Amino acid sequence: MLKTLPKYVLREHLGPFIFALIVIDSVFILNLVFRQLGKFLSKGIQFDVIVEFLFLNLAWMVALSVPMAVLSATIMAFGRLSAEHEITALKASGVSLSKIVLHVLAAGFLLCFGLIWFNNHVLPDFNHRARMLAVDIARKKPMINLNAGVLYTDIPDYSILAQRVAERNDISYVDSIVIDDQSNQNTVKTIVANRAELFMDEKTGLLEVTLFEGQAHELDITKPESLKKIDFPKHIIRIPMDASLLRRTESGYRGDREKSASALMEGVMQSRKRIEERQQKITEIVRKKFQQYVFEEDANRSLDAAIRDHKQLLRQIRSELNMIKSYDRSSKVYLVEYHKKYSIPAACVVFILIGAPLGILIRRSGWPMAAGISLAFFLLYWAFLIGGEILADRQLISPFFAMWNPNFLVGGIGILLVIYTIRETRFFR
Repeated sequence: MLKTLPKYVLREHLGPFIFALIVIDSVFILNLVFRQLGKFLSKGIQFDVIVEFLFLNLAWMVALSVPMAVLSATIMAFGRLSAEHEITALKASGVSLSKIVLHVLAAGFLLCFGLIWFNNHVLPDFNHRARMLAVDIARKKPMINLNAGVLYTDIPDYSILAQRVAERNDISYVDSIVIDDQSNQNTVKTIVANRAELFMDEKTGLLEVTLFEGQAHELDITKPESLKKIDFPKHIIRIPMDASLLRRTESGYRGDREKSASALMEGVMQSRKRIEERQQKITEIVRKKFQQYVFEEDANRSLDAAIRDHKQLLRQIRSELNMIKSYDRSSKVYLVEYHKKYSIPAACVVFILIGAPLGILIRRSGWPMAAGISLAFFLLYWAFLIGGEILADRQLISPFFAMWNPNFLVGGIGILLVIYTIRETRFFR
């Protein structure tokens, strides 16, 4: 029986784990669909591109949903084992509860290591590709992203500024628009109009801008005296956009969530190296200035000149200190993401510690209670994690404590619950 016990207990967890994982990821996907799908459909994005976008975003969903699924599965599995008196039977056979929990913890550690590998080798690339695809989608039909009062520069050779924007039936209605046309290198052309209508023709791939009641100012830079000013009641501009195709771009830049742990630590070391260089530079500036004052031969040096030198020295030091703060802030951001790649997978083990005793204690309440308890603890864990990340980014607490404190807190509660459950001290009846 001892040989088959681990397989039996883990098999009891497998079904609830898969079920919880599917449900949680479905919630994430639906949330993403509701936020993004309307925007994508309005741009005429192909269905396979939408599926690719959802698939690439699935990586961060899995990284977050696996620990929560572990918590739900542990509560449900141990709750069923306890409700059907199987744990009591195992105890009567000489199998302690601690041995049962250890089998599940071993599987939790394996899952933790697998998730760490996933966070370092799969998640960064998926996050990078998802960001680049989102940028490409945003550029496909750029007038969708025209915002009132914001200079729009995503169209090559054109800059657009509008005061009010409204969209109806794939047409953007704009008031008080200014267009800077840079398509001709030798000509500076600016068009101002009281109102305009912008429409993307999918068949021709042209962005059609119809301007009403405006002026066009045109200047040949080779002939400054040739400034032209033309008033018009209506003027049409057609800009080739190639809207039928989605242009894929590549970028060598990666944010902190698009890097592996080794790349993040490399960024931390580079920031620390730059901090040391700046500190040495401050020391060198102060040393040179001190030597200048001590060995200066000009005894008639004016007070105003000395004050200017002091102010210049102060500006230099402040500039270097600001750079040091910037590098230190970048280092903290990288360290937060570095520890997060390990602390979230470690939650798989932490949630087993708290899920096993909770499942036994609420054995007759069924899966709704299990789902509610798991959600409450996950929200508690996530609140501490997000709060810690914010405090660490503001340099109020250390990145290590910020990312590992939720594990210490929830894990400590879990260890106490396991001890009390093994000693058969009941909190729920």
